[in-house]
Amino acid sequence: MKWSLTILTLIVLLSINLLVAKDWLTVYNEDLALVRTQMDIPLEKGAQFYNFDQITSRIKTESVVVKSLGESVVVAEQNYEYDLAGTEQILRKYIDKDVSLTSKNLSLYLGKMKFYDGTTIGLIESGTNKLILVNRHEVQQILLAELPSNFYTKPTLRWRLLTGKKGTFPMQISYLTGGLSWSVTYNATWDGSILGLNSWVTLNNQSGRGFENVDLKLIAGEVNQIRPFFNGGGGRYMEDTMYMAKSVAAPSFEEKAFHDFHMYTLSEPVSFADKQIKQLQLFPFKNVKAASVYEYRSHSEGVLSKIKFKNTAENGLGIPLPKGVFKIYKEDTDKNLEFIGEDEINHTSKNEEVYLTTGKAFDLVGKTLVKNTRNLGGNRSESDMQITLRNNSKEDKAIRIVHPRSPNSSINPNSENVKYEITADNLYVWEVTIKPDKEFVLTFTERFSY
Repeated sequence: MKWSLTILTLIVLLSINLLVAKDWLTVYNEDLALVRTQMDIPLEKGAQFYNFDQITSRIKTESVVVKSLGESVVVAEQNYEYDLAGTEQILRKYIDKDVSLTSKNLSLYLGKMKFYDGTTIGLIESGTNKLILVNRHEVQQILLAELPSNFYTKPTLRWRLLTGKKGTFPMQISYLTGGLSWSVTYNATWDGSILGLNSWVTLNNQSGRGFENVDLKLIAGEVNQIRPFFNGGGGRYMEDTMYMAKSVAAPSFEEKAFHDFHMYTLSEPVSFADKQIKQLQLFPFKNVKAASVYEYRSHSEGVLSKIKFKNTAENGLGIPLPKGVFKIYKEDTDKNLEFIGEDEINHTSKNEEVYLTTGKAFDLVGKTLVKNTRNLGGNRSESDMQITLRNNSKEDKAIRIVHPRSPNSSINPNSENVKYEITADNLYVWEVTIKPDKEFVLTFTERFSY
């Protein structure tokens, strides 16, 4: 018998139908994407099998939709082949077939392989019917007579197709897949009144397939899925480029409302490889009017330094903001940018306020003290509260004092020394301004009923 193939130096010659295919890709926030491919495939008349391997390794096979775009092609059967070729997989598919083994000491074994358990190959020796056990790690070379018929180098959809005549037929396939996700990083420079805002979409492809000149859409919003827990590929990429040349027209995303979400469509096709992280500009550079504010939450340690802006066109923005991370920088006297903090926002529609926390203010101090608690009878009680703030800086500081409001609590209106307001998210809020090197004490009595 003539032995022609060596697994360790395997050259696979596969007959491949060359396709001219067009791809469309819609990527969602949470490890989910919709892939749509349109291609022309050559078919013979009658029933036949066709292998399509331009798919991801994280395909959700139950979501596959295949349809003929022209004359009728019937998909009678579909199999998903994912037991991919490799030495271990091929050997297990070669039971009861002839093999030739050469050991490291150049001993030659010819025979029919009867079993392979991952460590030992069992052969019935040709001409003697003796069982020979060969340790897999002692094998230097394995020769096979032919490739197994179910040999696949990539995840493959194997279709049984029915056609009424021979020809080339336009087909479309769509499916959901994991392994693709996107996130947004907002890089902002802060000068005390203006946020200079760059926005970057980070597209992470861990799907097992690259895409060439694909039409790309992104969906911002929480799409409901029923799915088991799994760990998808992921990664983070930090972009340190703060400015773009405004004279260069970069690819841009067109935003529009879509169902109850927001859709961003890239203006031109894009290519990205498997295991690649690509960044694209979400929208052009913006100058956003903002203000510096400070916030002390009762019972917490430290006063938070925040930047506040309203997402309106008047303030230089007024567009839906997908959830993402704000990285904020400030220019020092030497004209170099220094990192001053980062925060995360949820999906934020236009006309909404955004608060970004950059850190704790070094020169502002806040403390909360519960001075007295009294039982008023009838399942009621009250506590005297004291919040002390100190401004150790050289400037006036406006501080927002925040205290959570429970459904069964109220503040005695005659007890507070500064008027409060109740916000839409059920918080008591006081606004105070403290002079340099001064202290302010807020007192109020909070009543509870049970």
